[in-house]
Amino acid sequence: MKDILQKINDNFERWCMMLLFVLLFLIVMAGIISRTIFNSPFTWTEEAARLAFIWMIFLGISYGTKYDKHINVTILLDKMPAKVARGFYIFWDLVALVLYIWVSIYGVQYIGYMAGSKTSVLRIDQGITTSIVAFSGILNCYRIIEKMVKEHIPAFKEAK
Repeated sequence: MKDILQKINDNFERWCMMLLFVLLFLIVMAGIISRTIFNSPFTWTEEAARLAFIWMIFLGISYGTKYDKHINVTILLDKMPAKVARGFYIFWDLVALVLYIWVSIYGVQYIGYMAGSKTSVLRIDQGITTSIVAFSGILNCYRIIEKMVKEHIPAFKEAK
């Protein structure tokens, strides 16, 4: 059971993004085929593709957090002593954590605000479609704490 949970933790964003990408591809292909072959476009494909893309992007933010794939300018940190540079990594983790806590809180409020209204074509509750904002914020908080505990704090303690 522990191995399964570890595998899910290691690959959650990747699997979700792959699934959403395949779904996005199939939706776009359905739209193209309906327009070109049947001369009668499906009305739902654009909205469904947009929702899949948005969810994929928000999960990609968490993926970037987990693997440090976000934009970094390290020219100053490279010139500092190791202990100071490692301290800055922890500082920026804390800043990002505060930001994602804010995103999570307002994401939950946004779900409440949008709940009850429906998307224009698919008629999906907007609370469901916008829940990715809060979910991504919470997932990013988890990934930042995980990175701090597993990598940045131990590296700070070892640095001289």
